[in-house]
Amino acid sequence: MKNKFRSMIFLAAICILVLLPQKALAADMEYNFNKNKSISIAESDSYEASGKYTWLKYKAGSDGYLTVKMSNPENAVSSAKGYIALYNGRKTTPLSSKSIFYNTEYGNRAYWQEISFGLQKGEEYYIRVMGENAVKLSRTFTKVKVKSGKTKAKAVTLKQNKAKKGLMFAGTSSADWYRFQITKSRKLRLYYNAKTRGSFKLSVYFGKQMIMSRTIRNTEAQRKITLALEKSGKETGMVPGAYYIKIERADSASSGFYKIKWN
Repeated sequence: MKNKFRSMIFLAAICILVLLPQKALAADMEYNFNKNKSISIAESDSYEASGKYTWLKYKAGSDGYLTVKMSNPENAVSSAKGYIALYNGRKTTPLSSKSIFYNTEYGNRAYWQEISFGLQKGEEYYIRVMGENAVKLSRTFTKVKVKSGKTKAKAVTLKQNKAKKGLMFAGTSSADWYRFQITKSRKLRLYYNAKTRGSFKLSVYFGKQMIMSRTIRNTEAQRKITLALEKSGKETGMVPGAYYIKIERADSASSGFYKIKWN
């Protein structure tokens, strides 16, 4: 009798729960970034307010780099802040840091409101937005025709004062190799630009010997590296011969664009 009474109470409780209005679980928002060059996320739809991520789907029509710019939407009451990240086409694997911070309060610094990723033709990607408040996201895609060697033996010739453009693709681990030659002793100057929120590694070889390695990050202007030997406390020119430049990702979370030349 007691067991039967308990069963009746349990069934009654289940019926009451079914009849009561149920709060739906929050579903992430998704937009097509190919069809829409800019997306505005309202304050109420931000991750801080709703607990929902916003996903921006993008498919690269060619090799190049995608630049995402964050700004304040119309009638915003405060500077947009939050985090974005690049994911693969299934939203399962991050291809960048999972917490790239943006803040439009620093309007004079593009670094805090523009982020670039190196993308491969035909690949689909997702950008995850985790905003603290309202934000407008705009995108531009720059097509880049790349010609570089994937091994030292296949290094592409880099002519003096002729810049080469290159890409480090998100989610890949390949390197780019370039070769140039000097016929007399002289100082060498390397010039580079980079658009990345991660970092690249630039190494210079003379034959099999690596003579320099530097981590390069996002630049707002062209940077210079000077190579020279030191003898008796004085700088002298580099030894004549063939030199090789290797550019690769410094870590698995990096991707983007670079430009390199020498004189």
